Amino acid sequence: MSHSVEINVLGSWQASVGERPVVVPPGHQRALLSSLVVSAGQPVAADTLAGQVWGDQQPVNARGALSTYVTRLRGLLGKQVIVANPGGGYCLSVDEDKVDLHRFRRLLRQARGAGSAQAELALLREALDLWRGRPFTGVESDWLDMDVVPSLTEEWFTATERRIDLDLARGASQSSIAELSALTTQYPLRESLWLRLIDALQRTGRRADALGAYRQIRSVLRDELGVEPNAELQRLHQDLLRDTTVKRVTPLGASAAPSPHQLPHANMKFVGRRDDLAALDDLVATINFSATAGEPPTIVVAIDGAPGTGKTTLALHWAHRMAHRYPDAQLYLNLRGYSAEDPVRPAAAVQTMLRSLGVPVERVPAELDERSALLRSTLAGRRTLMLLDNVRDAAQVRALLPGTGALVIVTSRNQLRSLSIRDGAQRLSLQRLSHDDAVELLETAAGQERVAAEPQAAAQLAELCEGLPLALAIVAERTQRTETLSQVVQALTDEMSEPGSFRSGMGSELYAALSWSYRALDPPAAAMFRKLGLHPASDISTDAAAVIVDLPLTRAKQVLDQLHDAHMVEQLRPRRYELHDLIRLYAAEEASRTDSTDASLAAIRRVLDWYLHTAVSAESILQPRRRFDFVAPLTSTVPPIEFADQAGATAWFEQEFDCLRSVVIWAAAHGWGGHAWRIVIAMTTFMDRRIAWQEGAELLETALAAARAAEDRTGEGYAFNSLACQQIDQNELARAMSNLEQAIDCFIDTGHQAGETMALSNLGLVHAQAGEPERGLQFCTDGLALAEELGYQRGVANNLNNMAKAHIAMGNQEKAIDCYLRADRLFAEIGDIEPGSLNLLDLGRSYIATGQHTNAISALHRAAAGYSQLDNRRWQAIALYDLGHAIARTGHPGWARHCWRAALVVMRELADPRAAELEKLVGSHNSAASWVQN
Repeated sequence: MSHSVEINVLGSWQASVGERPVVVPPGHQRALLSSLVVSAGQPVAADTLAGQVWGDQQPVNARGALSTYVTRLRGLLGKQVIVANPGGGYCLSVDEDKVDLHRFRRLLRQARGAGSAQAELALLREALDLWRGRPFTGVESDWLDMDVVPSLTEEWFTATERRIDLDLARGASQSSIAELSALTTQYPLRESLWLRLIDALQRTGRRADALGAYRQIRSVLRDELGVEPNAELQRLHQDLLRDTTVKRVTPLGASAAPSPHQLPHANMKFVGRRDDLAALDDLVATINFSATAGEPPTIVVAIDGAPGTGKTTLALHWAHRMAHRYPDAQLYLNLRGYSAEDPVRPAAAVQTMLRSLGVPVERVPAELDERSALLRSTLAGRRTLMLLDNVRDAAQVRALLPGTGALVIVTSRNQLRSLSIRDGAQRLSLQRLSHDDAVELLETAAGQERVAAEPQAAAQLAELCEGLPLALAIVAERTQRTETLSQVVQALTDEMSEPGSFRSGMGSELYAALSWSYRALDPPAAAMFRKLGLHPASDISTDAAAVIVDLPLTRAKQVLDQLHDAHMVEQLRPRRYELHDLIRLYAAEEASRTDSTDASLAAIRRVLDWYLHTAVSAESILQPRRRFDFVAPLTSTVPPIEFADQAGATAWFEQEFDCLRSVVIWAAAHGWGGHAWRIVIAMTTFMDRRIAWQEGAELLETALAAARAAEDRTGEGYAFNSLACQQIDQNELARAMSNLEQAIDCFIDTGHQAGETMALSNLGLVHAQAGEPERGLQFCTDGLALAEELGYQRGVANNLNNMAKAHIAMGNQEKAIDCYLRADRLFAEIGDIEPGSLNLLDLGRSYIATGQHTNAISALHRAAAGYSQLDNRRWQAIALYDLGHAIARTGHPGWARHCWRAALVVMRELADPRAAELEKLVGSHNSAASWVQN
């Protein structure tokens, strides 16, 4: 092995023998030596060397040419430097430390194994000092340009960013900012560098400059790639806007899972329950959360008791006391186990929890067991507090239980003995308040002076309410509007002695307290209370409450605040109100006794109309070119909410989804089937983007049943078509075909031609995918003719898109491209971004298949930009994935990697199977991962 030869390639090409510089001629001779340098110390086959030196343009006698170049290199470097292999090929025999490339990689390996941050930083600096610029400058080689230099550059990026992180950990400085500013200027598409620059600017108090830097990278990405900044950059931007100090708990570049803190506010006037709180504290007193104690078990505490005994109040109070021990996630869910509406099903409950934890809908499995396993995996290693309120039975919560390290608090009227037996739950049966605690509660609410002035009356009130906290809270509020406590005692006694009182199974003391408090309400508040009892779901927004009682929004908010002050409603979240299920029963009973049937039906009609037309309003923002003729003849009786953008429309659907599901189920079961199926059809775009397909399918099945019950064939057609669309996505082609055939029959029966062309187009797609492209083409042709007859441009474009897929299945890409181009012109003309972006994605793939890579890049760039505009990250990533392949085929691997990196971030989040391929394409996964481990 020659120790005197030194070769440097991390920058401009340099070679020397001893102290003497050696000039290796450029061209193939230098390319050959570079190939041997990359594999120094390892034999390289002649065929491999020939491919690396000449690519596809190899000479007739490649081995002879290699031998000639080797002879010349030996003359420059020494005869023993390049050794011939017995089986053919050559090996560069030099000390690896005399080649800066291998010295660089050795130092990086040592840095990854360093025992301290200081040692790691020193090794990184030594390695990075070897880097003089673009590797192999002065060597002409397509192989180096495409396969070696990008990978080496990525190693340098990873090491540089790690070194910057270690420097920033010691304190951001102006020198760090200057370096990062220079790097982002040189590499403007490297988001991880911008992330560090913005972070450093923020840390040094330069918030305005940090915001300016974010605007700059956002502009660059949108102009160059048609994409938005990655999720971590966007989170950092939001922190800047809130002017909060950024505190990283994960390595830079790694995604941090959301840390929800959902516990509703606790009652500041909580009194009593000292023995119960002590018992609860004892359950967790021995749990050790130290780093050396291992992962502690999950503790399940079940608090049971009669209605109105204060289970939720106690659970919330104790949960807030325990919250500091479970800082990673605090989750709350009302499972509605005893409300008038259907209880939350276990699968839906797990889905809600996963969404709260930031798990994308695409990753949520269909089966309950798989969902439960995903929830446990998501919570693994996180100290989590979970409050599950109003549970019917153990089966409702079992799938929600984390594996380790959590505190789960369950409240129920049921004693949940099976949860104790099978799952080790600790049980606390809550009794009514003691006499002393009941009087203390009155003191807290009514005032110590008043109770001290009338101790006997206070004692009588405690006895009349029988220690029931809900009744005491209602009565205590009423004392604020009464001169003496004795008057309250008399009024409550009279109420309880009224013959024939309907008590809804709640006990005379609570019924009397409710009745008395209700009668003290002014007419608008009493009317609001009764109407809330008619609402199909247990919780309601301020907007919906204003609609159901037919009041202006501001006035409705004032009335709701009066009911809240009187303890007739709860406000656990901003702008949303809930009724205790017993109070809701009482409100419904009062509505049936007080209001006429027509008045009650009008209130229900108003709120169902509002939900329907607000859903349509939101859907029209998500799909602005969709036809909404399915809504007829249900015209709006009240103004719906109007949304300014997609974010607002999506946020409304997110906030109202559980409520909308309850409304649909109630409407379908109570003779309002027309509203039920139309609300579901107005939600289809949101469900496709954000809701697991099984939940969506169940709602669509409800819509289908509602349409059938209402004998509405048009509704059946829409439900069949939407179910089929979901089944196409799941590749359930036989079921989709059957449903689409039924949809077409329904639309023909009712003369609904727009629906017919929609279903024909989808049926054509199914046949094309099922191996019957000729039949598929015929269905699309029929749908196209009908859409043209109607002047329905969106229908024409959709049919052209599906016709293209039939042509592809028949092996005719050119006809497919023609259909895609015609569809593209129509989508652009009507401004329909979402289907237009999908059409461009399909067009780009056809261009790739036919070798038209420049056209493919243009189409796929437009598709990615369209999905970016829609904030549809899943499909944007898919477009970038294909765009990277198209760019790579034009000989620009660096630009391709930019696309793949952006796609990889999203596909990792969504657990997309293409993520593994992308990691290989990016070429830096192993190196980057090893740095994160440090």
